[in-house]
Amino acid sequence: MDFDEAYQLDKRNCLRMYWSFLVDTQIILGTFFTSNFLYLFIVKLSFLVSTFQISFFLNALFYTDEYISDAYHNDGVLDFFSGLPKSIYSFLATLITTSLLGMLSNSKSELIDTIKERKNKKEYLEQINAKLNKLRNKLIIYYSFLFLLGLFFLYYVSAFCAVYRHSQKYWLYGCFESFAIDSLVSITICVFLSLFRYIAVHKKIRYLYILVKIINSFL
Repeated sequence: MDFDEAYQLDKRNCLRMYWSFLVDTQIILGTFFTSNFLYLFIVKLSFLVSTFQISFFLNALFYTDEYISDAYHNDGVLDFFSGLPKSIYSFLATLITTSLLGMLSNSKSELIDTIKERKNKKEYLEQINAKLNKLRNKLIIYYSFLFLLGLFFLYYVSAFCAVYRHSQKYWLYGCFESFAIDSLVSITICVFLSLFRYIAVHKKIRYLYILVKIINSFL
């Protein structure tokens, strides 16, 4: 909704706003705990799987000789803080990559705008069909790209596990650290977004509402 609509219609409390932001930014919650006829479950599920694949690949990609050396000089143990920078790099790269894939996997915003602005039936059906054809083409590119990436990720991670056989558990720990960082960042940001949106709607602060929408569009 734009600001005027939200001011008139959005009567939710802050906690419900928080849950809405959280399921929108957390891929696992968004896949299994929400239903939206504009974003098919099978597409959301494939996006979830690709997110895990990208994270596993990037944690292997950023597993440099420096980390191997740290583990060697520490009697084969790589502690949490030693692997933390790698997990942060992986999290940031995953965020950028999944944002780009998200643009290909759905056209929810475009469809919502078309539905809201519908006028006569004939023109509305023409616009919807045009949007759905565009979405079909995007999904063809999305799944083709996902298939090629999946093959490459499988090859790279398999080679990594074959070469660094004694470092596989630290690589897996790094993947879990990336997921934990992602969850922690999402939870924290959503707290502020829901609070700011609640204040913006109830105190009628248009610029704060626009700021929340801009920040949320990047998550």
